[in-house]
Amino acid sequence: MKTPITIIFVIVFILEIKAQHYTHDIGAFVGTTSLQTDYGQRGNFASEWNNNGITFSVAHYLSFYNRTLRWDPNNVLHNHLMVKTEIQYLSNAKLMHHGKWAQKNSYQGEQLRAMKGTLRMLELGVNLEYYLHPLEEFVYPYTDLWFNPYFTFGFKYSSFTNGLKSDLGDWRQDITVLPQKYTLENALKIGSGNAFSLNFGLGTRYKIAPKIDLVAQFNYQYFFSDTIDGLQAKVFENKNNEWLVNIQFGIVYHLNFSSPLFY
Repeated sequence: MKTPITIIFVIVFILEIKAQHYTHDIGAFVGTTSLQTDYGQRGNFASEWNNNGITFSVAHYLSFYNRTLRWDPNNVLHNHLMVKTEIQYLSNAKLMHHGKWAQKNSYQGEQLRAMKGTLRMLELGVNLEYYLHPLEEFVYPYTDLWFNPYFTFGFKYSSFTNGLKSDLGDWRQDITVLPQKYTLENALKIGSGNAFSLNFGLGTRYKIAPKIDLVAQFNYQYFFSDTIDGLQAKVFENKNNEWLVNIQFGIVYHLNFSSPLFY
């Protein structure tokens, strides 16, 4: 775990050293996450949207628009870009089986309904955000531009802890309380782990004060792992990696606003 965290913080440190004369924002966010894991029927609406948790995150933004006149004034790409580094925490998410198999009036259906998982996750991420409108026009105090939509893409390193219990009894003492496929060798990986993931999405900023923006964002995150939930699906029929969607709302404060119009 230490090596990926070290790499990410080295990247952030280098960016900070090179960015002493650029523009910085900080933000705080809260939202809800829906997880698609090996709990439940794949493609079932209840499985995809009822297995969820609450997310909290803090972020730092680095932008380059106030260097426009010191760089090439004809190069406008950096006037639309921000680098976002964030720390995000997923609270104790609840995972349950949904779908036609769990609804069956049988002992196997009862086993599925009794099987419940939990997940906590701490994530470090770096994202590149592209804003549709020039940032200098959006941030400038006297602008008439109030909304600025954006697209985002990046990667995250996640450290997680998952758990498992059954209402039918202690599965560690009697594993037969779980559905048969979860009693197979190597079908479970309960405890702590880590994973990398890709993250992309969209959002928008809404200016409520010269140095304060409200933010709404939607992100899709794909994990390069199938053990986030503690179930190793590679040993049975469902072999897809985990993914999630995260909807968040937050507030961003401009730390050192400086318009290029004053240079």
